[in-house]
Amino acid sequence: MPVKPIIDEIEKEVIDVTQTSFEYLDTSVVPGMSDSGLTYERGIAKKGKKLQTCVLYVDIRNSVALQEKHQTQTMGRIYTAFTKAVLKLGRHHKGHTRNIIGDRVMVVFPEKNCFVNAVHCALSIHHVAEKIIDKKFAVDFKCGIGIDFGELRVIKVGIQRNGTENAENKGLVWVGYPANLASRLTDVANKSFEEDFFQVTRHPINPRAIKPLFSFDTFLGSTSNYDPNAPFYLNTVETVEMSVDEFANSIAHYDDGRLFTGGGKNIKFEKKKRTYKYPAILLSEAVYKGYKSANSKANDIVNNWWKEQSKPIQNVKGKVYGSNLTWKI
Repeated sequence: MPVKPIIDEIEKEVIDVTQTSFEYLDTSVVPGMSDSGLTYERGIAKKGKKLQTCVLYVDIRNSVALQEKHQTQTMGRIYTAFTKAVLKLGRHHKGHTRNIIGDRVMVVFPEKNCFVNAVHCALSIHHVAEKIIDKKFAVDFKCGIGIDFGELRVIKVGIQRNGTENAENKGLVWVGYPANLASRLTDVANKSFEEDFFQVTRHPINPRAIKPLFSFDTFLGSTSNYDPNAPFYLNTVETVEMSVDEFANSIAHYDDGRLFTGGGKNIKFEKKKRTYKYPAILLSEAVYKGYKSANSKANDIVNNWWKEQSKPIQNVKGKVYGSNLTWKI
């Protein structure tokens, strides 16, 4: 079968997309595939929707290792049990499941009370994973959950097909930073990471030996502690931890080839390893603040059970809060 006709047809589709407008209408509810406000046909303006809300992603941890260790029948049962649990818990907490991709599930919440609903849904999912599925199947079962809040735009994509294939050739695309951020948080939630770092022992630089670039002494009188006769390094000793990049960037050399380190006179350094594990549930700063405001008297807020994460997450701006909370039932 020649490929040229289908390539020509696709080119027309691409031209159509570039030449027709996209319109997004505000909504406070979560759109679905049958929403008449979503269109994708050729030759007319494409209609989508936008809403301010929370999006939750959940993913099974170490799914590849689980499949290698356990029989296919066991894994089929685990996936079935977990997915059904997430779907039911999402609905119980007033959320709407909008994507199931392998072992990752996306739940979007209506705008009203979305912070409390999304966070409580996360607690319920983690509870079922840790207290029920892990115990009933006697496997090392874990999941990671990430939640963010913001503006989501949804459009319908696909083609019209007759028969049983029609539904399989359509889908909803959720565009916006909250979906991306929630997915990134899910990628690291309930995972351990090992990293190298340097422990550096040094004599710190003497602040009095550093001459200011600018002096306002003429106008304000002498305000500088600079002493041209002060030793460049202090006699005291400090030990600091530096990432591999920080350590590498602290090393420079003189014109004659001698090395020196910024921050102080090096006494010794040692390369070490450490492990950091993120909690099972990770919230963006927007979600944490919204949840705290809406649920200020809850035990998890009063007792400060959500902890700010000290280790930054790649491509995630702002603070992230995490917890391994489950329900006390």
